[in-house]
Amino acid sequence: MRSDGTLDIVLGSLVAGVGAYIYQFLGGRSLGEEAFAPIAALLTAHFLAFVIILLPIEQLVIRRITVGFKGWVVPVRAIALAASTAAVAAVVVWASSDTYFEGNSAFVLFVIATVAFHFFFVVGRGYLAGYRRFRAYGYTSGAASILRLVIAVGVVMVGPTVTGFAWAQVLGPLVIFAWRPFRRPEQRHTGTRGELDADDVEEIGERGLLSSLVLSSAASQALLLAGPLVAGALGATAAEFSMIYVTLLLARAPLTFGYNLIARVLPPFTEMAVKGERRELRSWARGMGIAGVALAVVGAGLGALLGPPLVAFAFGSGFRPSPTIAALAAAGVVLASAGLFIGQILVARGQGIRLAIAWIIAVLAAAAALFIPIGDPVMRVVVSFVVGEGFALASLIAGALMRDQQEGAISHGYVVAKRSMDIAVSLIALLLLSPLLAAAAMAVKLDSRGPAFFRQLRTGRDGRDFWMVKLRTMVIDHEEEVFHEHLERIRESGDDDDYTIRIDDDPRVTRVGGFLRRWSLDELPNFWNVLKGPMSLVGPRPLVPDEADLIGLGNPRFSVKPGITGYAQVRGRDSISISERTALDIEYVERRSLRGDIRILIETFGTVLHTKGEESKG
Repeated sequence: MRSDGTLDIVLGSLVAGVGAYIYQFLGGRSLGEEAFAPIAALLTAHFLAFVIILLPIEQLVIRRITVGFKGWVVPVRAIALAASTAAVAAVVVWASSDTYFEGNSAFVLFVIATVAFHFFFVVGRGYLAGYRRFRAYGYTSGAASILRLVIAVGVVMVGPTVTGFAWAQVLGPLVIFAWRPFRRPEQRHTGTRGELDADDVEEIGERGLLSSLVLSSAASQALLLAGPLVAGALGATAAEFSMIYVTLLLARAPLTFGYNLIARVLPPFTEMAVKGERRELRSWARGMGIAGVALAVVGAGLGALLGPPLVAFAFGSGFRPSPTIAALAAAGVVLASAGLFIGQILVARGQGIRLAIAWIIAVLAAAAALFIPIGDPVMRVVVSFVVGEGFALASLIAGALMRDQQEGAISHGYVVAKRSMDIAVSLIALLLLSPLLAAAAMAVKLDSRGPAFFRQLRTGRDGRDFWMVKLRTMVIDHEEEVFHEHLERIRESGDDDDYTIRIDDDPRVTRVGGFLRRWSLDELPNFWNVLKGPMSLVGPRPLVPDEADLIGLGNPRFSVKPGITGYAQVRGRDSISISERTALDIEYVERRSLRGDIRILIETFGTVLHTKGEESKG
């Protein structure tokens, strides 16, 4: 997971988010509420410009680099848009300088510099993501926040001033140049789909894409940010206004990861679009939609339970929302996150009009929901928020599933449904089980020397090898002879019914590794392989190449994707012989169906609880 940079983007986003909060905390504490007002205004202008204008430019750059554009890929219209944004922000600051900036005209230059420097920041990150330098992308996101924080700490130590904190905000994004983002790598990384065909690239247009991205971003931010203002217009008291503001502020925090992680998903989605993999993209749309709805239910429960005490802890008991308000706010943000990622499918396909229409429908639905006569103004606002995000999600899924003019009939059936279920369940599992996965990884590190995760070569569908990710359960300097001797005994035996893949009392397994294997926790990272595509939730377990050769690549079990669990696993896990397991795998291939897959998934939980598991290697 670290090798492709995904983990670095997540960690970079975490550092950036925490750093932003600490920066504001330092400014508020050292300057006081009145003197901090100019910085708050500057941050507000930066946030709106960044999310509504600059992030769409970054997405456009990522998409262009991915499809093969060379040199300076930023169109003139994007530069003009950024310049217009800086000019408008400067006029607004100049007009309100007496109100918020104590007549200090220097803030006009500060806001212009902020937009200009962040323009190069997002363009540079776009180049990094387009060239699939995801690790560098994550580093730059975190480093910009760290540099800003370091400057702010220095300002506090020397003597806190408003201009000092403004300089910290302005200079932070310049860190992007340390990673030389505009340098074309000697070897271009194109993911798992190889070089892109120039003829195919011509089929993916981008007419009106930037304008649609900006319009969509504006509409989505209207849903996220307008709640407190609408509540005030509906007659909310000052206390209710403050309560809904801080509740939505905390609920939106996870979206910080989303804004950065779209740089991770857009390149592969674009490659799928260029390669004409429409069925795979539709499976992603369905899978993310299902996961979004399911996680929204979970988010609502967690919001009701944790939201009120968290808000009270962060801002004071007077800001504490009701469990219902907190639940709806959390559910709405989860739906917004799902919509953000599904929208990248439309961006990848160059279908900006569908993207804009989906968000316009969402805004109209949210506005209509305000007229529902339920509760007080705050309740009406959060209900409207959830309705709007729900309509956005449904409209985005519908747009992603629509047939293009050049397409024939849309392919449906078991393969599409299975892939959609794989994506949905693996997304839900990775998100909900991440605390358990992190705890298990820490236990592995503390128990024995070496990395917590490791990759192992396995044989998948049609005999193609792939790297499977697992939690390490063995000592890192173990001898391979133990495993190879076990396989040799199987080969020399005339009847392999007496031999299983499991090695009893394997000396290579660590203490924590034994526990992880007993409850199959070492397999949790397999969900990452499912999400990427080489594996499925249900199918024959992937074998190491030596085991695959023992069975023979012509065996029907290699005609389908390997799975996290399968028919053989629920019939005995690794306690059955190789011949019995292979026979069960063949039976699964011949009788597989979506209903059967769901039944195997359900039975897997019972099998894990009642049968001790072991794996031969890893």
